[in-house]
Amino acid sequence: MNFDFNAELHARPSVYFSGPAFIDHIALIPQQFAGLRRTEPVVVVTEGNDKVRSQLEYQTEFITLTVVRQLDEDATKWPISELSLDDIHLLADAPDAEIVCRTSILISSAMPPSIGEALERLKFGDTAASQVGGGDAIICSDFRVRDDQASRIVLFNRGLNAYRLGRMVRRVCEIETYRSMALRGLPEARKLAPHLDAFDGTLVKLTKRNLATSPSEHKRLLDEITSLSSEIISAAAATRNRFGATAAYAQIVEERIAELRETHVEGFQRFGVFVARRFKPAIRSCAATALRLDRLSMAATHLIDLLQTRIQVEIEYQNSLQIQAMADRAAVQVKIQRAVEGFSIIAISYYLLSLVKTGIEALEHAGIHVDPLVMLLCIPTIIFAVFLAVIRVKHALKADS
Repeated sequence: MNFDFNAELHARPSVYFSGPAFIDHIALIPQQFAGLRRTEPVVVVTEGNDKVRSQLEYQTEFITLTVVRQLDEDATKWPISELSLDDIHLLADAPDAEIVCRTSILISSAMPPSIGEALERLKFGDTAASQVGGGDAIICSDFRVRDDQASRIVLFNRGLNAYRLGRMVRRVCEIETYRSMALRGLPEARKLAPHLDAFDGTLVKLTKRNLATSPSEHKRLLDEITSLSSEIISAAAATRNRFGATAAYAQIVEERIAELRETHVEGFQRFGVFVARRFKPAIRSCAATALRLDRLSMAATHLIDLLQTRIQVEIEYQNSLQIQAMADRAAVQVKIQRAVEGFSIIAISYYLLSLVKTGIEALEHAGIHVDPLVMLLCIPTIIFAVFLAVIRVKHALKADS
């Protein structure tokens, strides 16, 4: 499969425009990407009205739709979006998509005499504002979602040309989009919290039982620890991708905030500071949950290793006892064998001497006199011969084995 890596440098172009404008930026997650056109990462649609442009982008797990509608003059009140839910699904070619983030941005080409009064006319509440782009623009937002499910941002342009303005709008849209995508991990972290507490409690109990459990209960304890480890690993596997994406999106948000080059607007909290202070705790909760899962998994695995070591040591101890018993039995058998060898020499020698004696007595009855000294010499000779025979048989058996 050929892939144009250089094309990635141009896969996310900004929509360049100048003058007052109203922008709708929507991020959607389709149920499946299989039926979507992903060969071209960016699709630009030009409608009959040349003042309205739509840009569709395919990300890794979501789609973004940006609609730029240029205005004839600066708006004195917030414009009404012309995009309905059906329009969004139609433009995105994803009828089953879930809207994750919707941001409306109003671009004003002139700086008002009083920012506070301008924001009040636009019905903004407690607002954060910053000078961005080296002081060439001011962005303001109260980060509240209105009835149209959109948060509102107003940008007062001082000196940004069309290219810088397009890039600035893209940064703001990406901050809102990636912030919303990053926070998708927070419900998972909250859902896991009671399970993690239960895992912790169970792990502590099993650890204490591991210290006091008798060898006869080891298998049952091992089964319980293995079951707990399986639950922890399953929870980690189910959330690993989500928490990994959360960390990646959070890093992008921080980078985009840094690219704004914010400076303070008197009387307002900075835009990036507001986002960071309320965004980072949620991201840290997700990171802490992921770290806690990993450590629980490691602790459960370590406990299994400890218990298996105890079981192995117990098995080796039992084996050593059996080996010692076998050695003792072998030693007894050797002693018995030696005793039997001694008795067999005596018995065979006695039998042979009895035969010799019977032969001598038979010769005596036949009239042939045999000197008693012969009988006396036969005793050690026969015993020695039997001894040698038994030794040879013993050595032959050892050689065969």
